[in-house]
Amino acid sequence: MNKRVALIIAPRIQDDFGYTPAGAALVKASIIKHGHECKIFDFNAELEKFFSDDKESLVPIDNWFLNHTFYSEKIFNQVLGLAQKWIDQVVEYRPTTVGISVFSYNSQRATYLLATLIKARNPKIDIFMGGAGLNTDNNFGPFCMNQKIMDCWIRGEGELSVPAYLKGNLDHPGINGKPPKQIDKIDDLEFPDYSDYELASYTNKKGLIALPITGSRGCVRACTFCDVASMWPKYKYRSGRSIAKEIKTQVKRYGAKAFRFTDSLINGSMKAFRDMTHELAEFRMAMPPEQRFIWDSHFIVRGQRQMPPSDFTKMAESGAGTLLIGVESGSPTVREHMKKGYTDEELHYSLEQIFKNNIKVRFLMIIGYPTETEEDFKQTLEFFDRYAEYGRKGLVEEVNLGLTLNLLPNTPLYDNAEKFGLDTTKDHINDWVCTQNPTLDFKERLKRRIEAQYYVEKLGYKVFESKNYTRALSIAWAEVKNLKKETKKIDATKVKFDREKGVLEERPDFDPLRTY
Repeated sequence: MNKRVALIIAPRIQDDFGYTPAGAALVKASIIKHGHECKIFDFNAELEKFFSDDKESLVPIDNWFLNHTFYSEKIFNQVLGLAQKWIDQVVEYRPTTVGISVFSYNSQRATYLLATLIKARNPKIDIFMGGAGLNTDNNFGPFCMNQKIMDCWIRGEGELSVPAYLKGNLDHPGINGKPPKQIDKIDDLEFPDYSDYELASYTNKKGLIALPITGSRGCVRACTFCDVASMWPKYKYRSGRSIAKEIKTQVKRYGAKAFRFTDSLINGSMKAFRDMTHELAEFRMAMPPEQRFIWDSHFIVRGQRQMPPSDFTKMAESGAGTLLIGVESGSPTVREHMKKGYTDEELHYSLEQIFKNNIKVRFLMIIGYPTETEEDFKQTLEFFDRYAEYGRKGLVEEVNLGLTLNLLPNTPLYDNAEKFGLDTTKDHINDWVCTQNPTLDFKERLKRRIEAQYYVEKLGYKVFESKNYTRALSIAWAEVKNLKKETKKIDATKVKFDREKGVLEERPDFDPLRTY
């Protein structure tokens, strides 16, 4: 039996790069391929549009979506009013099934609310959810099912699992906690369908329609702090010709002028990378300059034998705009412990070639890695010294210093904490101690992070910063210095659905995101 599926993109997606969320578009293409009807409802874009003329009023709404400790009756009523209008659209479509795309943990709160409202309107509608916000969270899915607002939760690659669920196959990998299965040939996937999107809501900083591209899944490396392998144990990549074909198609279909690869790395397979850049370079260089597109991607450092200078030239011609490079540390000793897989010589070679071809970079850094000594930290500062000229020229577009290292579940550091001498018994992912480097306590890590930002900005780099980063650093530093600040404590939003009354109401002992 064919189904009528409504796919919801739940707020809140805060993407500093201004690129469209791809998950729902990929799943829609797969659903249609299997003979079902499907329509996407992008409520993240609708939220942005609603506050387009009054961004300041969006701030407290953001707090509700993003911060489980924030509660205000006025704000909640405003969110509830918006959500009711959104659900009107979904119900009007008369779906048999609703899928909610949980972009990250930031979207969990909205997901809970939207699913509750849908079940209130029509308990017969099947609701499933999936997305990156569930890939490393084994609790939220079962919690929603126990609350009887969700009928299925999916981890991993929805292009396989969602059609199986619609067919009634609940034993399929990835469904309701079963280990997900990787797609063997991602070349066989349909191109994502963005026809229901309001693409103008996702233009990048330059005002260009910007679309995501998936060229590979997984990674060729196994960095100790990264959880990618828990989602994709094996590295799978598309052919360069397939990637180039999708980009050329989306340029013609949607007028896209910018693309962002969702890959952990773009140059994992050098054959696919070369095939893609050569074909795109030929296509792009034949276009008038004002019509040429650009693309951004994560990039791993490779040596000259793997990537000669000609590869960088062709990369520039194919539209390379900004490369995100996980330098992480200026210390080769620290990078070796991280299993980054490259030497100082290879790093400097790659960066010189990138800058020579007028390609921009963003440096991704980790300050306060467990083995980082004072000398290692000094080497990181010296790394910034070396490229300060490029920072002042704008070729280093941004430096992302993060906060301090979070020990995340499903990473080698976390899962093998004892082996690495890490004490993770405390509650917070930041609050760890390394017995092999005991002087690097939380206070010292914060101190280095703040010092690094001051130093980098003094050299003329632009530092990626957000209000959340600034606030978190300030609060953390105040705590370690035992500073007392008067702050207004706001209880978490606590709601339940009363089936008899058909309304949402408060329940003092219930927190939808923190009690499961």
